[in-house]
Amino acid sequence: MSAGKRFLTFLSGSVLGAAVGTATAVLWAPRSGTEMRGRLIDRIRQARLAGAEAKAAKEDELIQKFREDVEDPTALRDEEAKRRVEAAQAVAAIGLGLNAPGAIAAQEAALRRADAVSTPRVAPTSDTDPKRGT
Repeated sequence: MSAGKRFLTFLSGSVLGAAVGTATAVLWAPRSGTEMRGRLIDRIRQARLAGAEAKAAKEDELIQKFREDVEDPTALRDEEAKRRVEAAQAVAAIGLGLNAPGAIAAQEAALRRADAVSTPRVAPTSDTDPKRGT
């Protein structure tokens, strides 16, 4: 048997297997497609939330260990505050879901508020000259 003929046999078997698998899944699925997608999205969101919380807990643990090692209870205060804000934003984004109505707008507003607190705003200067009228 030539290589091309073996490849075509393999390809046709793969396509037939995928079709049979899809048909079986559709016929034997315990839930509708919309309900199943909703459940999958919820499970993914829960996994992301658990990951974000575990990351935050591990970072807190490492900061505490560093403070003990250098014997300075105030070490990494700025980094800790920044990390807490980032962790809260990540948890809020996961909790809201990025597809939830208004979630992106809420995140952008929170980031603007955090940016306004951390950096002072400078009033923009105008290149127009009132004497020339431009």
